[in-house]
Amino acid sequence: MQYLVAGILKRDVEDRMLALHEEFNEHLAQPYRTIALAGALRGKDGKRKGYMAIIEADGFEDAEAWLKQSPFYANDLYERVEVAEFAPEVGYVE
Repeated sequence: MQYLVAGILKRDVEDRMLALHEEFNEHLAQPYRTIALAGALRGKDGKRKGYMAIIEADGFEDAEAWLKQSPFYANDLYERVEVAEFAPEVGYVE
């Protein structure tokens, strides 16, 4: 199944986020995790306000575990997070 995993960043965490950039990229590159889509969320001002990914997971617990392994989550950079099952209804669906 596919799951949306998203995190909205706290204010003023840009420096801490940049310091964790390489570790965050390693988290995204895990060879045993299929990521269908991932990227930054930006506000009207163009500034990064969060991240989201659509991942393959065995269930909510698996998707939540992947989120909690993120260095941004582990270092308390997110104001809030969301994990939800993703059920595409429009576009390419296998």
